[in-house]
Amino acid sequence: MLAALRATHEHLDLDVLDALTRGAETLPAVIDQLQAERAEAVGAAPVISGHVAVSTCNRLEVYLDTDRFHEGVDLVIDAVARTSGLDREVVTLCFDAAMDTPVPRHLYEVASGLRSLVVGEAEITGQVRQSFETARRAGRTTSMLHDLFQHAFRCAKQVATQAPVGAAGRSGAAVALDRAGVELGGFEGRTVLIVGTGAYARLGLAELARRGVGDLQVYSPSGRETGFAERHGAVMVPADGIDRALREADLVLAASGRGTSLFPEQFLAAGRTVVLDLALHSDLHPLVPHLKGVTVLGLSDLAVGVEASDDPALVTARQIVEENVEAFRTQQQVRRIDPAMAALRREVSEAADDEVDRLRREVSGETADQLERSVRKILAKVMHQPAERARHLAETGFADAYVEAFHTIFGIDISSAREPADADESAEDDVMPAGWMRVDRTVPPTLTDADTLASAGVPRVGAPTATTGSAPAGSTAPHTVSDATIARLAMREQHKGTAASS
Repeated sequence: MLAALRATHEHLDLDVLDALTRGAETLPAVIDQLQAERAEAVGAAPVISGHVAVSTCNRLEVYLDTDRFHEGVDLVIDAVARTSGLDREVVTLCFDAAMDTPVPRHLYEVASGLRSLVVGEAEITGQVRQSFETARRAGRTTSMLHDLFQHAFRCAKQVATQAPVGAAGRSGAAVALDRAGVELGGFEGRTVLIVGTGAYARLGLAELARRGVGDLQVYSPSGRETGFAERHGAVMVPADGIDRALREADLVLAASGRGTSLFPEQFLAAGRTVVLDLALHSDLHPLVPHLKGVTVLGLSDLAVGVEASDDPALVTARQIVEENVEAFRTQQQVRRIDPAMAALRREVSEAADDEVDRLRREVSGETADQLERSVRKILAKVMHQPAERARHLAETGFADAYVEAFHTIFGIDISSAREPADADESAEDDVMPAGWMRVDRTVPPTLTDADTLASAGVPRVGAPTATTGSAPAGSTAPHTVSDATIARLAMREQHKGTAASS
């Protein structure tokens, strides 16, 4: 089955996403490692056939081709707990999970920029594509995941060309610089310092060059500023020159994502400065936004939405999404009969080969060749109608009936390798998510888990609780724990090691 987990800006503070995504670059490998460990421990086949992790400054999502929903979700939660260093109970509070139709709908909206902070932004499609290609090259995708993501890319292209919404294909960096330009009163004669050499730094530098900014400086905490500066016509700032560069800069574009590298004391003599804090793992010390003369614009300040839900472009975009969701569903139905059609073609081909061999023993030369072409042409015509009928049945929801009839008529076993779970095994899967639900509701906690959550101030599932905010779009069950509580728990875990050492 197709399943997914998501933790996004739509229901989490960016500080929580920051904590969750630390170490996310190793998440796919950790999922593989945990699955191998479990398979070795219990001697069972892997529960996850394929997975794709999408990690951006707005979200951490994992798409699964899995045999067992709950086991697959549990494994991903364990993996995120390991990569982020957060308690597993905290991680379960941060993720939603779903299976089947809600999954492609969400992915297609994400890839089309409809769920971004900057609605319609240009970067997200490339980020999703890069995540898929990374998984594909590593051998972590399956035919179902391949189909899922190819439809996502088609959907994103259709939305961009037929129904541009919000920022209409502009980058988040462009929107951020629009805001900075307002704060600065324009870019003429301004000095800009770019911290970092990643995607946001490249986009920001290109946008600044288009806006006529000539005094561009680049500093990288990782020491990669030299090559980056040379390639983009900027001035390199060495490590011992960062304090001076900050004093001279009117605008600082902080986007390295390597953690705190800019401290309050470095801004004390800087005067009026606008800072674009564009990395999820912020470069800024928490006190910098409180300094006099320093204006900090973070990711949460860059939200660009659509004024009305009935905006014609948005309505069209949603229709495109639904069309692609249906196209994916139909494609998967057709794929269910592929083994039957392959088996039928194989049987027919073998019968044809036997007949052609018999004919060639009786005749030879051009006559034999003509007879073979005639036999194969007749069989191709005979096969055409059953193939078209099978496809139509699959597209209209009768794939199972076709497969059963095929087995009855031809006596060929083409049952899937993935057999339905036994009755005692399926008991665990009695409660399946209807749409997107928070993970701690899709998989009810054990007594020990519940006690742990309660001791942390989190109400038990089903217990009365005060909620804040609203449920994320597409969710059928509201979050019962406030974002502030999740943030408190997450940041407590994040700083646990620091507190212990101090």
